This record gives sequence, C-alpha cells and structure tokens, in this order.
Amino acid sequence: MVATKLKSTKKASARNRAAAAQATLKAFHHGIAEFENFGFSRFWWDGDGPREGIASRVLKKFQPKIGDHDEPDAVTAARTDLLLPPDAQSDYMDVHHLLERFDAMLPAHETHAFVQVTLHFPEAINMHSAWEEVRAFAMKHFVLSEKRRLAVILTLHAPCFAGSGSVLHAHLAIPLRRLGSLGWGEMERHLPNDRGREETFAAWTAFRTEWAKVLGDKESA
Repeated sequence: MVATKLKSTKKASARNRAAAAQATLKAFHHGIAEFENFGFSRFWWDGDGPREGIASRVLKKFQPKIGDHDEPDAVTAARTDLLLPPDAQSDYMDVHHLLERFDAMLPAHETHAFVQVTLHFPEAINMHSAWEEVRAFAMKHFVLSEKRRLAVILTLHAPCFAGSGSVLHAHLAIPLRRLGSLGWGEMERHLPNDRGREETFAAWTAFRTEWAKVLGDKESA
C-alpha cells in the first residue's frame, strides 16, 4: 500500500515537472486607445519546454460566442478566409495544415509566433464593404508585398449577431514566417515590435484613403 502511494506520488511529481517546464504562449496587446480603431497584439513563446502550438489561439477567433446553443465545432464568425502568397503550396489552403506545419517547423530557438491586427469599423454601413476593404489591405500589405510574402488568417466579427452593441471588426492573424513554394521560410522580424505596429497603422491609414478614392471613382464613372 505504501509503495503504491509512493509510486503514485512520483508519477504526479513527474507530471507537475513536465507541466511546469512547458513553454507558454504570451501576448502583449496594444488596444485602440493610441491608434483610433486599430489594435495590435504580439504573441511569443516563453520558456524552453514543449509548445502546444498556436492553432487553438488563432482559430479561437473563428468561434465568437453568438448564443447559448452554439455547436462546439461551429464557425460562428461572420466571415473567415485564408490568404496565401501566390507561390505557396496548395496544401496550405487548409488552415489546419498551415498552422500544424508552422508549429512543427518553428525552430526551438525562435520565440516569435504571430501578430494579430484588429481593425474596427464603427462607421460601417454593411458587413461586405468592410470585409472587402480589410481583405484588400491584407493582400496588398502582407501577402503580395515582395518584402513580406506572409499568410494571413482573416476573421470578421459581427457582435450584433449576439445582441451586442460592440462594433463590427476584423482580426488578421499573421504567422511570422515567409511562406513560399518550399513551405515556411525566413522569419519576419520587422513586424512584431513597436515600429512594425506603427508602420502597419500608417499603411492602413493610407490604404483607407486610397480605397475611398477607388470607390468614389467607381461611383462617379
């Protein structure tokens, strides 16, 4: 009886040590107070132990709570999309495969995981106009940019579906490695810092002006 208890205690201690050694996915959030209707979050790994991966954190945005009867695996976001550089392998069109390969191929010494850009649309007159605007921005600034070539996991949240007064907003989750014909490649080190945040906000501001002009030209044509 004593031996059984000692054995159980040793097993529990081993489990506790393993849990304590596991790396933690940490985040630093910049809300919309500094840059109007623009949020920016950086996610990185802290610790040298096993990493559970970024998939659950990223895909959580696919499932905002709408009601008490949401199905466990249902996608409840208003819209979702995965944007890939043109030379990415076709297998990466599956978001689960994309994230699994990112986790599997991230070197142990690399701590950068992903950034999340959040864009609010308090003036939106409908959902599809905001969706097309943010999708076009993501393609231009992150996906097709020669200096970036990043994948973007795009989600649109409509809190009004749940009876909330919060505004329509989009989340752009961006794993921090270039994606090309050989899979995940060079780390993106210029984005996950204050300068990257400021440059992204400046690019979004400039893009909104360009987008409004394009729409205005179309309407006047």
